[in-house]
Amino acid sequence: MTKVAKAAPVAPLRKRLLKAIFFILLAGLFTFVLNRAGLLSQLETTFLDAQMRLDVPDEESQVIIVDITQSDFEQIFQGQTRPLKPDALRTLIRAVAKGRPCVIGIDIDTHFAQFKNFTLSDDWPPIIWAREVAELPADVNQKPAPLDVLGGQSPALNEKSGIALLIDDAVSKTTRRYVRLIETTVGKQPSFAWAVYRERQRQDCSGVRLPPLDESAGPLLIRYSRGIEGIGRTRLTASNVISFAEDANWPNNELVKDKIVLIGGSYLDEDKHDTPIGRMTGVEVMANVVESELRGGGIEPPNNLTVGLLLIFDGLLLIALFQMLPLRKALLFSLPIIIILSLACSFLSYRSFSRWAFFAPMMVGVLLAELLDMAKDVYKDWIRRLKGESQTEKPTAPPRK
Repeated sequence: MTKVAKAAPVAPLRKRLLKAIFFILLAGLFTFVLNRAGLLSQLETTFLDAQMRLDVPDEESQVIIVDITQSDFEQIFQGQTRPLKPDALRTLIRAVAKGRPCVIGIDIDTHFAQFKNFTLSDDWPPIIWAREVAELPADVNQKPAPLDVLGGQSPALNEKSGIALLIDDAVSKTTRRYVRLIETTVGKQPSFAWAVYRERQRQDCSGVRLPPLDESAGPLLIRYSRGIEGIGRTRLTASNVISFAEDANWPNNELVKDKIVLIGGSYLDEDKHDTPIGRMTGVEVMANVVESELRGGGIEPPNNLTVGLLLIFDGLLLIALFQMLPLRKALLFSLPIIIILSLACSFLSYRSFSRWAFFAPMMVGVLLAELLDMAKDVYKDWIRRLKGESQTEKPTAPPRK
């Protein structure tokens, strides 16, 4: 007759906590190593890209990119760079301005002396110039020295400009954050995207007024909401725009009229950034930042205390699950709970499900502790059974006569 195994006694909560500590620390170390190696960033990129494909805004973007492609660079700008040929750039700006956009943002380095005689037209819409820095800061604590725009022809033009700097993660070098005001050697200066947004805020384009945002907000997470392809955002080449401007109906077009136009370049494969959803040019990242501001601003990342408390909550919740339920039921429920909690904590912290891999290892550590404890109980039970069978089968000595 087969014996029914007795249910394993429930371990005291204190004992469970002590056993789980080692595996929780091991899981934390494992997460740290994976993050340093860039493997978590690869997971995040894959997951975030899929999320962005499903979470594209319904409305068409108000940001238009005019890209100076490699072909444009060779044909229109005749391969001249540092500086980009000023006369050709003026031709491009004039063509864009003829389409009557609300604001034009020029993400091109114009600090060179050759731009000192660059002629501006009174009939152009407001233009925001990207202000370069003398040297890229080594870290977030170093204050950059901003350069003048248009060869320093007028200090007043610097007031109609913004510093084109983005924040890369120290470990992964991924561009995911931005600030509205940048501490420089000449005081706080607006970032390029923030200067574009403020100018758009001043303009009454199509009767739409933008709400005020807090310019003193700390680093914000960029809402990469249109995927690597920029779904729902119009992208034109420089040659396209120059060709369109020859049409008499161009001033009444629906492509750029009353929109924010950002002029940048993908030529020579320069100014590339690693983002959570793949490689992008600088002007593409800037477009995502401006779109983030138009949607009410980027996401304020959680502080370390918030993330730490969420991790502790996850671990304690899973320990409580094993404390209250029989082992088999706890194991059955643990996997879906780990998945749901990881996604929920990622969304609560970063408004994105992509960082689930930062929260899962903590609960996996608790699960491993419980599995090891179960394995030990099974092993002890197996040893007891062997000993019991050995004693049962042992022959007894015959009675003495």
